[in-house]
Amino acid sequence: MLLEMSAVLVAIAFVILTFFLIQTLQSVKSSLDEVTQTLGQMKIEAREIGDEVKAVVGNANEMAVDLRIKLTKLDHLFSSVHDVGQVVHELTTTMKESASGFMSSMKQQRSKQAGTQRAEKWQAVLEGVLVATDVWLSMRSVRAKPSSKTSAD
Repeated sequence: MLLEMSAVLVAIAFVILTFFLIQTLQSVKSSLDEVTQTLGQMKIEAREIGDEVKAVVGNANEMAVDLRIKLTKLDHLFSSVHDVGQVVHELTTTMKESASGFMSSMKQQRSKQAGTQRAEKWQAVLEGVLVATDVWLSMRSVRAKPSSKTSAD
């Protein structure tokens, strides 16, 4: 009889253990199902993100090409600005030289007599006119150079 009761108790304990083990395994199965579903969604989202990254990289490449083209177009503008800077430099140099020449001629005129002063004044004025004409002609020639460059390009 003791043996029979022990067998019944073991059978009942086995049934209870099996019941709880089944519940645990079902819980683990549902968790694994959720993990599997989440991984599937992550694969889909990873593909979508990869496609979006490819599109962004493509757009960035297009923008880089467009930027290069626009920068090469600006090279002509910077070249023209450089030419204008040279013209202004030449103009200021010529004006400085003519002003110093005019000042030296004025100093010389003060030291001479009144009769020769008039002749020298007219000579200085004529020299100033000649220098201004030279400056104007050099500006015209420099302005003509960039326009011939741009028409050749």
